[in-house]
Order: sequence, then C-alpha cells, then structure tokens
Amino acid sequence: MQPKVLAPRLSRRRLLQAAPVLMFAMTACGGLPTVPPPPGTAADTVTATPAATPRPVTEAGPTATAETPEAAWQEFLSLWVRSDYASMYEFLTAEARANTAAEDFATYYQDLAEATGLRQSRLETTSGLISGTSAQFSFRKLLITERFGTIEETQTANLVLENGRWYVAWHPSLVLAGMDYGASLTIDSSDIPRGAIYDRNGKPLASLGTRVIVGVVPGEIDDETILLNLLARVLGEKPEILQERYASAGRPDWFMPVGELSAEQAQEQYAVLSSVPGILMRERPVRAYPEGAVAAHLTGYVGVVTSEELPELQALGYRDDDVVGQAGLEERFEPELAGRRGSRLIIIGPNGEVRGVAAEQPSTPSQALYTTIDLDLQRYTAGLLDGKRGAIIVLDPRDGQVLAMASSPSFDPNAIVGGMTGADWAKLLEDEGRPLVNRATQSELPLGSVFKIVTETAALETGLFETDSSFFCNGTWDGLGSAFIKYCWLRSGHGALNLEQGLTASCDIVFYELGKALQEADREALPHYAELFGFGARTGIVGVPESPGLVPDPAWKEATLGESWFPGDSVNLAIGQGQLLVTPLQVVDMIAAVANDGTMYRPRLVLGLGPQPTAGAFQPEKVGALPLTAEHLASIKLSLRDVAMSPRGTAYYVLGDMAVAVAGKTGTAENPGVAPHAWFVGYAPADEPRIAVVVMLENGGEGSAVAAPLFRQVVEYFLQVSGQ
Repeated sequence: MQPKVLAPRLSRRRLLQAAPVLMFAMTACGGLPTVPPPPGTAADTVTATPAATPRPVTEAGPTATAETPEAAWQEFLSLWVRSDYASMYEFLTAEARANTAAEDFATYYQDLAEATGLRQSRLETTSGLISGTSAQFSFRKLLITERFGTIEETQTANLVLENGRWYVAWHPSLVLAGMDYGASLTIDSSDIPRGAIYDRNGKPLASLGTRVIVGVVPGEIDDETILLNLLARVLGEKPEILQERYASAGRPDWFMPVGELSAEQAQEQYAVLSSVPGILMRERPVRAYPEGAVAAHLTGYVGVVTSEELPELQALGYRDDDVVGQAGLEERFEPELAGRRGSRLIIIGPNGEVRGVAAEQPSTPSQALYTTIDLDLQRYTAGLLDGKRGAIIVLDPRDGQVLAMASSPSFDPNAIVGGMTGADWAKLLEDEGRPLVNRATQSELPLGSVFKIVTETAALETGLFETDSSFFCNGTWDGLGSAFIKYCWLRSGHGALNLEQGLTASCDIVFYELGKALQEADREALPHYAELFGFGARTGIVGVPESPGLVPDPAWKEATLGESWFPGDSVNLAIGQGQLLVTPLQVVDMIAAVANDGTMYRPRLVLGLGPQPTAGAFQPEKVGALPLTAEHLASIKLSLRDVAMSPRGTAYYVLGDMAVAVAGKTGTAENPGVAPHAWFVGYAPADEPRIAVVVMLENGGEGSAVAAPLFRQVVEYFLQVSGQ
C-alpha cells in the first residue's frame, strides 16, 4: 500500500514584466488524486514515510508525461516521498542521466535513509519562477530521522523543457546539501561506556570487565600443528574447527579471531600463548557481573544485538556488534544504562576528503543505576537457598524497598555474555530446575495457611465474626455433609479457641467454618478480599518480570472450567488451597502492609539513576491500604506475633527463643503427588518492623519445619549486621 500524498493546491501570482515570466508559490500541482493529509501535517505539504522496499531501478529512458513544470515538479516530489526511485529517475534530464546511472541515483537516497534512520520526508514548495524553457522551484525539506532528529534544508531545483516535456536538472545536492557526484555518507560516532548497576551502598552488581580475543595471523604461523594443538587445549575446541576460523582470511596479515578467554584465563595462559608465532591476543570491554549467580535474576544480562533487533536499534545509534539488555534491569533500563552515542553525518567527497558535516546528534551520557538491594544480605539469602528450589525476599515495610530478592536455582550471566554455544544454551533452557525463572516474582503456587490472614479479614470486615468468636476443634469437620469430611492439620484437635487464637494455631477447623459462612453470606466475598490484598494482579515492580497469579471466583470457574462454584470451593480457598496461585512477591508485599499498619507500597527495586544513589531517586509509591479496621488489624498482628512467640503458635518451637520478638505465619501448601510447598512470611522486630520476609521452598515440606528456620536466619543476620 502506497503512502498517502497530499492533493495539489496551486496558487499563482503573475508579475508584470517585459518578458513572459511566471512566479508563484506552490506546494503541489495538478494530476494527483485528492486525499486527506496525514494527521499533524500541514495541508500544503507533501509528506510520506519512505517505502520499505524501493521499486527496482532500470536504465530505461524517460517516460515522464508532465507537460507543465509545476506538474513535473509535483510528481517528482510525490515519487520522492514514496521512495519510488525508478520513477523519479524517469524525470531526470538527459544530462543528469548521463552523469548518474539509475542504480547510483537510487543509492544516494537509500544511503541517506539508512544512515539517518529516515522515518518521514516532508517537502514543501515555497516559490517558483518560470521563464521560457526553464523553471526554478524553491522548496523546504524536512527529513525526520531516528538518529539525528529533524534535518531541515531549504533548496532550489531547476527544471528544463526537453522535447516538449519538463525534466528535473538533478544534482546529488538535492538529496542533501553539500553532496556531489561520487560523494558518499559516513557516520562518525563516539562510544559511551555502559552505566554500572550498584547495590544501595555502591557495590557493583554489573560493571565493565574485559574479555580477551584470541586470534591467529596466518602469515605469521611457523608450526601450524603446534599452534592448533595449543589452541585446542586452551580453548577447548577441535583443531579442525579452529583452523576453519582463520582459513578464510583474505590476506595473510589479517587478525582472525578463533576464541575468547576471560581476563583471568588469559593471564594464566599468557606466557604459553604469546610464545607461539601466529597467535595474538586483543582485549575487548564486556559487561561483567562480579556476583555471578547471586543477583542474576535482578540484573539480567546483555547480549549482542540480533539481526532482528538491528533495524530498529540502528536508528538509535547501535551497531551490529553492540550489546543490548536482554533481561532484568539490563533490559528495563537499557536507554539509561546504554546512553546514546553521539553521531555526525559526514559527507565524503569522491577522493575521500571530508566535505562537511550534514547533521549532528550530541551524545547522551549513560547513567549508573543504584538498586535498593543490600548486597551482603543478597549474598546471604542466596546462600541459604543453595541446593534448593525456592525464593527469599526481604522488604523494608516502611517504604517498599527490596533489600534482597534471591531465587534458586540461578545462573551465571557471565557465561551468557562470554558466549554460549547453542548446545550450552539449549541445556540451560531445558534444565528441569528452570534457572532462568525468577521464582521470587514468576512462580505461581498455592499459598496454604498464610492465606488465612485474608480469610480472617473477610470474616471480620463483613461482620460475620468477631475476634473473640468461639470455635471448637476436635480434628474433624463435617460442615459440608458426611460425604465431605475434612480434617485439621492437628488430627487430635485444638479444643476450644477463639478466632484470634485460631489464626495463631492455624486451626483448619476454624477456617473451614469461616469459609462456609462467607460462602453462605456472599460467595464473592472471599475472592474479593483476596484481590484487595493484592493477589491475582501484578504488583507493578519495575525492573523484573512478574506473574499475576490467580484468585479463583465463580465467574472464572464457570468460564475456564465450565463448572459451578460450590461451597467446597470457598472452604478450600479459606485455607489457601484450591486453584489459588500466588507469587512470593505478592505474599511479602501483603505482610509488609500488615507490619506497617495497613499501607500498601509498590515494591521498589530501583533507588535512583545517576552518579550517586540520591540522584534521580525513585520515590516510595503508596498504591492502597489493607481492607482492615485498626482494631481488626491489631488483633491479626497479635495473632501473628503469637505464631512465633507463644507456645500455641505453629512456629514457636523454631522462633520462640529469639532475642527479638518477631511475627509471622506458616504455610504448607498441598501439592498432590509430591511434597508440599513450604512457606513462612513474617516481619521483625514485631513491635517496630524494619524488615518483612518471605521464604518459599518448592516441594520443601512443612512450612514450620523448613521455611521458618530460614526466616530466623535471615532476621538474625539482618539484626546482627544492623547492630541490633
């Protein structure tokens, strides 16, 4: 489909002179259909986006049929904005065609479009002068480009009458002022070092490092057998493969890369490699991740620009050997971390001389990115997960800052940046442990008893129960009928207890009763309160991908499973089972809001952009409040404190003797056929919370037995380091 072209509107003004001369102001002439101008385009401007694929150019003679100079010039402009270079060439005078082959004519325009990232051309004729067999038109040219912004030029074009038709006396300067026959364009750009990624204290998570390119200069080889055997041993490649990499050298003095080493590896092998004639080494700057797998899911990694990405990125100053963020913070903050190369569009004369600078784009400095992460705490939490599948997140409940976010298994981004073979990349993708998945934000799992915080909130805020409502647990519950017997996790039963105590003891019987009552009052109530707590939706954290999870409700079940919502669905949801799916980030976000008395902050991973943490700082963002009265929230907080610090609590035997009182909730999410997922979520100190923590272990077992001990270790480490 051809771009739309503005319909011609001719305005003439005759001047009284002795000779028959016509001068006029115009933007287009007759012979073109009338169509509306593109949005934002003046009605007297010819404008279009260059065609992606120009028409083939031929050497055929002129077939233009314009009988007036106005019509010829307007048609030439219309073809120009459509990048129809073959048809434009037909409007050239015989002399112009003699000076320029059709292919060369098209190349002038194509090179300009490629060099500048041309998006749109706007051509406006401002005046014209016709005298006998010649005509002259002044026009304003706006080239809207990706790389240089808008290039604006005011130029003049000459037309002549040949054999009863009007033709353009074309010259390369019409393409770009300063161009001449045989001239070309080149881009001179300045490199910008990529901005580093730091923790909150300025310790590097991603920085500039060095890789060493090992190459062969064929003309300097003395003994090829010795050379190949040495390279095969050092680089871990077969000799014949290495030989193929330098065999295609066009000249014997060319440096042909055959492999790469890290700076440390190169230092170890330097003596032996440098002793063999024909082997040379060159350094190249690369992205380095000093912490390896410790923060890999946060930083992400960079990769060389792909052929699919290049057309778009080239217009932004990228080259085919540049790197671009592929995941995590590297991808999300690519413009800030990469900055933008300064570029100059230089006109080179036919003899290689510089004719001038046609356009210039100043460089945009890269920026350092300071995260909210405490690297020491990040290392510690990652170490606790070694050999396990799970996640640990530590938040500051006072403003939502992420102090640590560990996911296991992890991966080493340095291995990706260093260059993985296809087989190694496939192995990483097919790893059953899914090391590329950030379990902290992307794992969607049932929550188990931690969800009882939501259930109790719904029961209290709907007025169905009070904090001192009484229950009795004998270990068995038949509230849905004798055919649907359910059991408490404590088969011997908890005996008589109130709602506040029920949460502390995590009594399933109490919450079966709550689920049944909520179903009878309003089957939408419990799913609704789950959503008010932030479940079933992404938190909106910036810098890492996250999953939304799922809060099942009657409409979802009907639409997805084709089934009705039964009382048993509400009862299962009341204890965090059924189809409920959550992420660890959603869970710690919830407990942080409980800890700070109800304010929900958006979790924040970025502290600031600039030369120091306070420069370009990101501010805390309040996104809501827990749907709890102060009285009910205080009751829930008391129950959570007792979970850890009271003999009735499910985590007392793990946390009860801690030097500082803490609060939290255990969770053991059933996973049919395999071990349950273990959860613990809590905050510390209980009275003046400074950290909120979630521990999730996939198929880890009982939350109190395996997740709570890790919570304790995180809290004790944090308090020790912070001097408490």
